[in-house]
Amino acid sequence: MRNYTPKIAMIAAATSVISFPVFAASEQAPFNGPYVGGALTLHDFGSGATVSPSATITLDDKNKVGGGIYGGYGVQMDQIYFGLEGGFYLNNTPEPTFSFDTTNGGLKAKNTFDISGRVGFVAEQVLFYGLGGYTNTKFDTTGLAANVDKRLGGFRYGGGIEFAMTPQFSIRAEYTRAEYKKWDVASGANTITLDPDENRFLIGASFHF
Repeated sequence: MRNYTPKIAMIAAATSVISFPVFAASEQAPFNGPYVGGALTLHDFGSGATVSPSATITLDDKNKVGGGIYGGYGVQMDQIYFGLEGGFYLNNTPEPTFSFDTTNGGLKAKNTFDISGRVGFVAEQVLFYGLGGYTNTKFDTTGLAANVDKRLGGFRYGGGIEFAMTPQFSIRAEYTRAEYKKWDVASGANTITLDPDENRFLIGASFHF
C-alpha cells in the first residue's frame, strides 16, 4: 500500500502558508480597541520659498528617511471603523534647498507631532482608511545670515491600508500629505517666505490590546 502521509503533510503545509488567516468568532474585530506601533517613513519635503524684493529663486526638494512611533484607539462596528491616533516622528537630513543671488539656504525638518482621525471600511482582516488632522513640525533654516528655528502647524491628510496578521498584530502602508503655515524669515535685506509641504510614505507595524 502506498504511503500518502508525506504528500498530505506537504499539501497541508503549503495551504497553511498561502491561505488567508481565519479568526475565531470572538476575534472578528481585530481593529477594535487600543494599539501602539512603530514605523519607517520616507519624506519628500519642499520649502516653497519665495523672496522679497522679487528675485529669481531656485528650489530643490529632497527626500528623507525617518521613523517614529504612534498609538491610538479604534472602534470597529461590523465593517465600519472610526479611530483617533497620535504620533511622533523623527526626520533626517538632507534638507530641501533654495537659492537666489548669492544666497544658498535650506529648511531642515527636525521632528513632527501628529494627531489625526481615521475613518475606514473593514473587509475580512483588511482595513481601508482615510485620515485627516493636525500636524506640527520643528523647522530650522540653514545657510542664511542668521539661522532660526520654529515649530509650524499644518493640516495632514491621506489614507492607507492595514492588514491584521493576527488579532494582536497588524501591518500598514500609508500615504499622507501635509501643508504648513507660511513663515517669513529675514536674511540681510531680503525677506524669505517659506511655505513648506511634505509627502510622507509610511510602513508600520501595530500591536493591539
